[in-house]
Amino acid sequence: MKNHKSSKRFRVILLILTVAATVFVFIHSSMPADVSGGESEGVLNFIKNLFRFFGVDVALTDHIVRKAAHFIEFSVLGALLMSCAYSFNKTRPLKYCSQILFFGLAIPVADEAIQLNVAGRSGQITDVLLDFSGVIFGALVMFIVFAVYRRIRKIV
Repeated sequence: MKNHKSSKRFRVILLILTVAATVFVFIHSSMPADVSGGESEGVLNFIKNLFRFFGVDVALTDHIVRKAAHFIEFSVLGALLMSCAYSFNKTRPLKYCSQILFFGLAIPVADEAIQLNVAGRSGQITDVLLDFSGVIFGALVMFIVFAVYRRIRKIV
């Protein structure tokens, strides 16, 4: 019987990266509104300057940058969750679908709950939905990547 797991070292690395991504999310949730706003403004200015450098004027707002950041960071988390599932079972990573969905929803809920206790911040149901959408997107992208990889490598 062929071993369909990744090496123990690789699985541990993926778990550490997933925990680190979760900690990153929670640290940003615990920042006061003025600190978080300053960070978003810096990113917004960087993006606008980058587009200006290429001669493009974009109409971005702080709100768009924040929502995009939410979606991107949770897409990364979803990709990591799916990668963890794949590392435990290369032929049937969807065997762990319930765990991916559980953690993929629990982390955004906890993220927004943290914000309820931070000065100037608020927890939003719409952010939970956006974050969970990011998790699902990231997990689906990785599932497709792994399916293509298996087909190319002929892993059964």
